[in-house]
Amino acid sequence: MRFSASAPGKVVISGEYAVLQGAPAIAMAIDCRARVTAESTDREFHSAISPGFADRRTEFRCVERGLIEWQGDDGTRADRMPDRALLEHVWRQLKVLPSQSLTLTLDTRSFFDAESSLKLGFGSSSALAVALTAALARTGAAEAAPRSVRDVGAAAAAAHSSFQDGRGSGIDVATAVHGGVIAYSLRPDRRIRALQWPAGLEASLWWSGKPASTVDRLKKLERVERNRSARNSANRLIDVSRNVLDTWQRGKASGIVEALREYTDVLARFSRERDLGVFDAGHQQLYEIAEGHGLVYKPCGAGGGDIGIAFGLPEVSRASIGEFGAHAGQFGFRRLDHSLETAGLIYEH
Repeated sequence: MRFSASAPGKVVISGEYAVLQGAPAIAMAIDCRARVTAESTDREFHSAISPGFADRRTEFRCVERGLIEWQGDDGTRADRMPDRALLEHVWRQLKVLPSQSLTLTLDTRSFFDAESSLKLGFGSSSALAVALTAALARTGAAEAAPRSVRDVGAAAAAAHSSFQDGRGSGIDVATAVHGGVIAYSLRPDRRIRALQWPAGLEASLWWSGKPASTVDRLKKLERVERNRSARNSANRLIDVSRNVLDTWQRGKASGIVEALREYTDVLARFSRERDLGVFDAGHQQLYEIAEGHGLVYKPCGAGGGDIGIAFGLPEVSRASIGEFGAHAGQFGFRRLDHSLETAGLIYEH
């Protein structure tokens, strides 16, 4: 028995933070994929392998449905097997109890930068949660096995939310399931709508070279949002998030660029008010430089490092884009050779 599944990473185009308040967000899938293979073996224990890490194999057993007991645990294996905690949450969510030993290969190598070996901020854990949920469900060992792509998404979202201590909106999991460009609303019903990429809208992805923690910023936001004036000031971000989606659906690239410019300005103010540091790690400098070259630049997702995206129109000269790239390089940024991935969850075997 051998089953494999893969799911793509993502970047958030608009609606970060506002999506937690019920505003719509837009995200696009990226052409790097997490791949999971579940294969039956005659080994004594179950195994999990993370290719590319020093400790490539860790063993465990399952004596009770949905619960994992790690073998030879010395208290440090989680650092050497970084996907282990996520595996535990997915296993528990699906209530897995295999009748024979499984070897699970959890491959997220495409999310790592080849030059620095640092992880790119494309949502590897959400993509892995989707691929792992799908592969385990097909083994027949899960009591709560999802039967449809929608069910896979719901189970993966629940497991990933538990993995993040209940934080996050679920847009990363939704994008991994569906691929392409989506509009996502957390409330009232985690609504997902497929969108088209507008003709004439050009985009490029930039990496700061500095990893950032989404969970840390969400924790800080929770503390700030207890203040009533801070909650009220979030309404503007919600309004401009809705405007970006409305403009995107009309499909005129020039209007979308202007809507994104307004959105980015409001996001910057939102970050400053809460001291979130969304535009730290060089994003602020690129945001300002882009304005002088006819572009709109913004950090993606929680910000504070990781990935940013620049938008423009075809009439923006190549010289201007080149000059922007030269400035970006001075602040340690590098353009990434990644693009839109139209496919979401794929069953490969």
